[in-house]
Amino acid sequence: MESRKVVVEPKAVRKPAARAARGDSVSSPGRRERNKQEKLARIVGAARQLFDTKGFAETTTQEIAEHADIGTGTLFLYAKSKEDLLIMVFRDEMIETSEAAFRSMPATTSLVEQLMHVFVMMVAYHDRDRDLARILLKEIMFPANPERRSDVSGLMRVIYGGIANLVVLGQQADRLRAGADADLAAQNLFAVYYMGLIIWLSGATTTKRFVEQLGVKLSIAVEGLVAAHAEGNHHD
Repeated sequence: MESRKVVVEPKAVRKPAARAARGDSVSSPGRRERNKQEKLARIVGAARQLFDTKGFAETTTQEIAEHADIGTGTLFLYAKSKEDLLIMVFRDEMIETSEAAFRSMPATTSLVEQLMHVFVMMVAYHDRDRDLARILLKEIMFPANPERRSDVSGLMRVIYGGIANLVVLGQQADRLRAGADADLAAQNLFAVYYMGLIIWLSGATTTKRFVEQLGVKLSIAVEGLVAAHAEGNHHD
């Protein structure tokens, strides 16, 4: 997981030797970190549940704190706003979705088919709550603070890395041009999907048409627009 705002806790008080002898040692840093992570998990879980049941607009940070069994002040040590929490929920769930998509990649030799497998799983995730997805896209395009930019960057490293790996495998199998930069290719291919996602969430197209056109657009991006004879002349 990417960096999150660290909760500043008071220094541990040294316990008397007699208590230490009984095994009541000062809590280790590992335990403190686990407690922070457990608390963060409760916060994210509470936010997701309330966003699902009440909707983003109707959910308050106080309700999230109450469902997570923490104080509102503690909540703001982890997230400054509902929008921050939305990105945190999205990041964790989309990382899981992306990793699952790359793990379940079907046996195929086509990069376009591989990309469609990944992107269709992402579309299915957003299709669960399009209203929430619309709010989310606004927030991730212009993150409000460094912590959220870090969250978004961490997610994109997972996605870009997975796509770049598919490109490298295609290059190693001599199906793709060896000289192409795999990282830049990954960014370009994701951009094709992302622009389609924005159009779809705006209501300008149906899910079926979005997916159909996405396959065509990815084919153009992968195969290029240069005719075979023109490419041959260029190499000459």
